[in-house]
Amino acid sequence: MMQIENDAKVINERIDASFKRLPNTRYQINVVFNHYSKTFNFLMNVAHPKKRSRSIPLHTVETDDLVYLESLIKRIQAHTQLTITYTGFVGEKWPSDLRPIQKTSAAGDDTQYLREKNHGN
Repeated sequence: MMQIENDAKVINERIDASFKRLPNTRYQINVVFNHYSKTFNFLMNVAHPKKRSRSIPLHTVETDDLVYLESLIKRIQAHTQLTITYTGFVGEKWPSDLRPIQKTSAAGDDTQYLREKNHGN
């Protein structure tokens, strides 16, 4: 089995396992580009108005190849309707059409993400 098919299978299975369809709960996939370890981390963000938001790690892909990532994202989008957000991709573009990966309107997303990570400590 090709590595990309395997990565997609693992992520999609874990999305299904984490997606409980609870009422008033928002589910999003977050892809975090870790430039230091050259990996893409896939997380499921679960937000409920009366509970603390949670981030469930789904999978880490051991590459920083954007062509690979784009192909993997297409396989995930074919599987789920959940919104996919991107963190750590400022200035990066999708190889196929050169669209920015991370929306610039969300300039505070990276710092907000870091704040949220450290907030619980």
